[in-house]
Amino acid sequence: MAMELELKLMIQKDHLNLAYDFLNAICQQEPECQAEPSLQLMNGYFDTQDKTLMNAGIALRIRAINERYIQTLKTRGSNRIGMHARGEWEWDIKEDKLELERLTDEMLPESLHDRAWEKDLEQVFRTDFERQIWLIKASNTLMEVVCDQGEVTSPYGKDQISELELELKSGDEIALYDFASRLALTVPVQVSTVSKAQKGVRLKDNKIELPDALSENASAIEQGAFWYETWLVYWEAMCFYDDIAFLTPVYDAMDQLANFVSPLLAQDLVNLETLMKRKMMQLDSESPLPLTALLETGQSMLAIARWLNRQNSQ
Repeated sequence: MAMELELKLMIQKDHLNLAYDFLNAICQQEPECQAEPSLQLMNGYFDTQDKTLMNAGIALRIRAINERYIQTLKTRGSNRIGMHARGEWEWDIKEDKLELERLTDEMLPESLHDRAWEKDLEQVFRTDFERQIWLIKASNTLMEVVCDQGEVTSPYGKDQISELELELKSGDEIALYDFASRLALTVPVQVSTVSKAQKGVRLKDNKIELPDALSENASAIEQGAFWYETWLVYWEAMCFYDDIAFLTPVYDAMDQLANFVSPLLAQDLVNLETLMKRKMMQLDSESPLPLTALLETGQSMLAIARWLNRQNSQ
């Protein structure tokens, strides 16, 4: 099993060229950076109609790439204050057909050990996207930066894929935040914790996944992490539904989060909320999507995630 640790950034299609320009410029400046040819990835995700695998925290897919088929099993893992940390297994398979015998009990939660769900598996949604990859070494940390653009489709509708993923290959995970913060100085991005699999499930359920409720004895850092994740969830939902009504819980999460971060970061949140409200008044718009052009949002999200992770590791 490989442990995947990645930082995912939302980016609107209109801003993708800025990201490409930034990353290509890095590769021109840094000798240990390598840009790879783009790939067309086609992925089918499998589950039962009642979401047996997703409810157990499992994603099972087949990826087709250059006449090669790869079967992948991923665990939901955990969100580490803006990052995804999850288990992942991959196998090359002969054709576009699941090889379920490769799954062992050690990979699956106990609720799936009976294998009764196998007979009911079907493709429930798919993702098709173009991927551009950059291998970048910064501050003794090796990361894979990918830009994905395409869509998630299912019988229930579709959703766009437009995101950057920074995956840690070796070194310090804080370097991922540092590099993303450099990018966010010129490219409008926002931290996201919603995976492609969660996008596919949402098309059917039409629900958003909020963080687990806090325990009564939650520490200040745990409370900060909760309100941070809540901010991210409502922000992403606001963009997906293109609904200004989500601004209310976005602002509430930001207000709550300000109580659990440093005074400087708390002031940044106050300033950002003021900026967002002013921009909405100037636009007189019923769509919140123009807010995604603000550089300050991603900068604040990354700075707070970095600070919370530092505090959590002490």
